[in-house]
Amino acid sequence: MIRPVGGTDVAAIADLQVRTWRAAYAGFVDDAHMPTVADRVGLWQDLAPGQAWLAERDGQIAGVVGLRGGEVRVLYVDPPHQGQGIGTALLGHAEDQLRAAGHVRAQLWTFRDNAAGRAFYERRGWAPDGAEQELWPGVHEMRYARQL
Repeated sequence: MIRPVGGTDVAAIADLQVRTWRAAYAGFVDDAHMPTVADRVGLWQDLAPGQAWLAERDGQIAGVVGLRGGEVRVLYVDPPHQGQGIGTALLGHAEDQLRAAGHVRAQLWTFRDNAAGRAFYERRGWAPDGAEQELWPGVHEMRYARQL
């Protein structure tokens, strides 16, 4: 089930995001740049309605997607729930929301070294558009885009 994020979800989403970062990015993001739950709680507390949705499995938050403007800002699936279609459902939901808001093109950023994430987006019609940025020394992000 996909539903809007509510204020009572903030701590659980922050915890999910930290677990996901540690599982997916430990090979190329050092500990000094890994987020903490406190960092993430602060980011999620100022969320406006219509910016984020979560997927639940068996009463637990299994994934989250967030938008701002024409951009997918976050997409995280809890590691135990990966490979079950949750990321695909959340990304599809985000694309539908962007279309409904009048966007004809969407974009997102992902780590260049995030091979699994890049493959996930590419299988779903997203492609690098050539933009890159260095987030921290030696850690680069690539921008992906797609027509909606």
